[in-house]
Amino acid sequence: MASSEVQTFYEAGTEVGKAGIWDPETGNYYYVDILKMILHVLHVPTLKRTDYNVGTMVGAMALSKNGKGLVMAVEDGFGFWDLKEHKFRLLASPYGVNTGWRMNDGACDSKGRFWAGRLFKTDETKPGEVYRLETDGVTAKLMIEDICCTNGVLWSPDNKRLYISDSTVKKIFLWDFDEESGTPTNRRVFLDTGEKFEGKPDGANIDSEGYLWVCFFDGNKLVRFTPEAKVDQIIVLPVKRPTQPVWYGESLDELLVTTAYLDVDKNEFPQSGDILWLQTDAKGHLRAKYQFDA
Repeated sequence: MASSEVQTFYEAGTEVGKAGIWDPETGNYYYVDILKMILHVLHVPTLKRTDYNVGTMVGAMALSKNGKGLVMAVEDGFGFWDLKEHKFRLLASPYGVNTGWRMNDGACDSKGRFWAGRLFKTDETKPGEVYRLETDGVTAKLMIEDICCTNGVLWSPDNKRLYISDSTVKKIFLWDFDEESGTPTNRRVFLDTGEKFEGKPDGANIDSEGYLWVCFFDGNKLVRFTPEAKVDQIIVLPVKRPTQPVWYGESLDELLVTTAYLDVDKNEFPQSGDILWLQTDAKGHLRAKYQFDA
């Protein structure tokens, strides 16, 4: 599978960029700078960017189905950013507030439930959990235990598989998934990436064929894996710390990739912190929206 040369899409200057969402209805590309607690809204047709201080670290986001805002995985659990009022409010705190934990990566399933995993801010070896925010905007349920650093929350195109990476142990895990109830079962290791690649699996996406596209933080690569966990394609990136790919473009066959410049020598990797772009021969999908009328 061929891909075009990786280019800088936007000089974002993110310390730790993440949580990218492409919304073709508005022409906006949403992403965050986690440590700076900033939500960035980039209007792609004009390249006009508006920045908002959320007041809390945001690890993941999803658009609400009514377009009013963004559900967010934040330090104290789950919250909501009102795109009209430019205000944040906390929705659910399943593990309390000011605990030393924060939510990291997450995504919505096909039924519009928002999943995210908690990460201990000062010790990423502490086992965390993955929670699911129900569509009532209030209830958060513990779904999965023993994930230290949640990343790459993905569902297969038929919604029968759930993938979650644990960046700390450098493994991608796989569950059987019941779409209606949202129940994951039969956890097993999909791939031990530490045996094959430098760096650790970070944010990821999936294409229409069920192939995973995984960023390797500290590994300067984007790797495409088959549903059988075989390496299909390795794309070397001009940054040390890529963080997350999101499908983009009219045909959703392009990728935008957030990156980080934190603890990176920009003389060696000058594009660190930028949003990268590449064309692929695959076709992806838009991120599922959160089914909640805020």
